[in-house]
Amino acid sequence: MYLSRNEGARISCDYTYKGHRIAHMENEILAVTLLLDQGGSIVEFRYKPLDVDVMYRAPWGMRTWGSWTPTAANPRGNWIDHYPGGWQVVFPAGSSASTYKGAIQGMHGEVSLMAWDYEVILDTPEEVALVIRVETQRLPFRMEREMLLKRDSGALEIRETVENLSPQPLHCMWGQHPALGEPLLGPETELYLPPCRVFRSPVGKDPTGQTVSGTFGTWPYLTGKDGQPVDLRRMPPREQPASDMLFASELTEGWVAACNQRLGMGFGMSWPLRDWPYLWIWKELGGSTEAPWFGRAYTLGLEPFSSVPDSELPGLAGAVANGTAPLFAPYERRSITYHALAFPYEGSLQRITPEGQVEY
Repeated sequence: MYLSRNEGARISCDYTYKGHRIAHMENEILAVTLLLDQGGSIVEFRYKPLDVDVMYRAPWGMRTWGSWTPTAANPRGNWIDHYPGGWQVVFPAGSSASTYKGAIQGMHGEVSLMAWDYEVILDTPEEVALVIRVETQRLPFRMEREMLLKRDSGALEIRETVENLSPQPLHCMWGQHPALGEPLLGPETELYLPPCRVFRSPVGKDPTGQTVSGTFGTWPYLTGKDGQPVDLRRMPPREQPASDMLFASELTEGWVAACNQRLGMGFGMSWPLRDWPYLWIWKELGGSTEAPWFGRAYTLGLEPFSSVPDSELPGLAGAVANGTAPLFAPYERRSITYHALAFPYEGSLQRITPEGQVEY
């Protein structure tokens, strides 16, 4: 890939992958690639000192629009049919399909399947910045995502802004869906969270889950199927398939990290709790043996979120019912600034600061 400089912070939006526009940002520590035509998805988050990309890749690769036509519509929506792995924004709905104010929202909403406009707003050796924008079609929102990468920094700063384009008050679900994969993810991986409560989803089959559906606990333990506590900080190996959908709440701070001592690196995020008070923890570790995974997935999703699903109603309708869906006033704009980072790790970590700094 040709970039305008060969040192410092760099950016390019001049390339395509399988017909899709891509944006690429990098410096001495990070290389970040986005699919502009498919949700602005981050499909590469590479820690350059070790040449490790932390993002998960779906077993079917990247299905571009037009390259595959499903033989029947998926009642849950199009999200999983075109999921490449990596990291998506989930908005204006999350979890299962539902209907809100007459608008049908498929699984994980609209923006992760849409093409985004882009603008390079800063391009210097010291820092580069990219803004991508999209307007949802079934609910009248505009989203803007500004990404900033500085020289010699392992942290990507992201500022997301949502605007209600209508004279009506509107609810939404707003969160992130970064999915981590091998080689970062494995039995050597340790998951760090601040003090919090954790519970397992009461819905879904998940017959190979490590924990019991509908159970609550204090991080890092939940009751296992044998009645003994399960330490959620560790990932089972591929030889011990598991599938759990967990939710962390009552966090004392907004951060999470997944670290691998064998590799000597970690990935983490920090965010404001006032906007995203929950963390979804999606553990699909070979446990789902039916469609779409058929036992092929080994991934961990660490997903800061505004809301949690409801046990009675699906999707956005359920989050409205349980009181966790944010409400935007007519024409209201709201912004969230957060950080994602890759960093060296030697076996201990205390926290990640709101500014995206690791404290050991």
